[in-house]
Amino acid sequence: MTRSNLLAVMCLTLCAALAHADCVDPKDTYDAYNEVADAAQDRPSEFYVLSYSWAPRYCAEKGDKRRPGQKDYLQCGSNARFGYILHGLWPQGTLAKPNDYPRACAGDQPKIDRALMAKYFCMTPSAWLLQHEYENHGTCMIDRNLRTPQAYFDKALALHSALHLPDQQITNEAKGKTWFVQNNPQLPEDSVYFDRNAKEWRVCYDRDFAPFACPRPGGQGGDSDGNNGNPDACPVKGNISGKNRKYYFVPSHPSYADVVIDFSRGERCFDTVKQAMAAGWKKAP
Repeated sequence: MTRSNLLAVMCLTLCAALAHADCVDPKDTYDAYNEVADAAQDRPSEFYVLSYSWAPRYCAEKGDKRRPGQKDYLQCGSNARFGYILHGLWPQGTLAKPNDYPRACAGDQPKIDRALMAKYFCMTPSAWLLQHEYENHGTCMIDRNLRTPQAYFDKALALHSALHLPDQQITNEAKGKTWFVQNNPQLPEDSVYFDRNAKEWRVCYDRDFAPFACPRPGGQGGDSDGNNGNPDACPVKGNISGKNRKYYFVPSHPSYADVVIDFSRGERCFDTVKQAMAAGWKKAP
């Protein structure tokens, strides 16, 4: 290794250590973070999603600033300023049934040591959320070598660190997808989507952690079900014709009811005509 490369590695290591230190607050002493895990449901899993929430929105919904020692103090009450944080890395269902996902595969788990968690607070600034995510999702990782707390969080951190996230909240799916793809060249089109119910951005990865187009027939998966992926709940249906032309159909179109969305082909649901047009789809003749 050359001297310049060695210095670069040392700088990255030091910067990472300082970043983690910035997210550790001695006043964050909330101790009742080992809540009972959900009921175990063992299901086949073929892919993953990373799910991101906007911290200011979450904190605003709590109604007041968290005080030292309270749950969510680090995220919502400390001097740290968080934008998009990683809600979790979730094993999903099969490609055909992505919403039928596993959960709490090893049942309730012992409390994770805060000293281990400290490394991940800049990614997910909450002891209770990290505990929750490991118990309910980390224990279901497809690769069994990733089913320990440290291995699970390290994998989540590696994927998280490879992404460039928006520094402001984006709730328009077409705008957000464009932003993610433009600022993360490693992400293929349609590997990102917005869960309208949870107000979270999700990035899809295959079982080998390569980003790929999200399979979403019948629901969205993760911690909250929604209808963003349900063809029967599409305000505007994006259909690809036999000649590979992208058309959008609104409810007033005579063929709207007959259009079935096939997400595996890259077909889409849109909230508005404006979103469909911004994504490059044309009005159906």
